[in-house]
Amino acid sequence: MLQNCNDDVKDGILRVVQIGLLCTQESPSLRPTMSKALQMLTKKEKHLPAPANPPFIDEKTMELNDTGDDPGYPLNADGASSVANVSHSSFYPR
Repeated sequence: MLQNCNDDVKDGILRVVQIGLLCTQESPSLRPTMSKALQMLTKKEKHLPAPANPPFIDEKTMELNDTGDDPGYPLNADGASSVANVSHSSFYPR
C-alpha cells in the first residue's frame, strides 16, 4: 500500500501511527495531553517522543522472545502451528 505513496504521505501515516501509540500508552503519565496530541497532529510539534513498549507485552514475553526458545505458541512435529483455542478479553475505560 505504501509503495504507491510519496514520501510526504508516508511520513504523515507514520506520524499518525506514532501519535496513536503515544496516546494509548499503559501509564497515563506517559500519554500526551489532548492539546499536545493536537499540536503533534498539526505538525506544530516537530519532535515526537518514542512510545514505550505496548501494554500487552510484559517482561516475561520479551524474555521468551529474546531467547528464541519459545515461539509463544505450540508447534507440531513439522513446525506448523497447532493452536486451536479462543480467549475473551474485556475492555474497561481508563
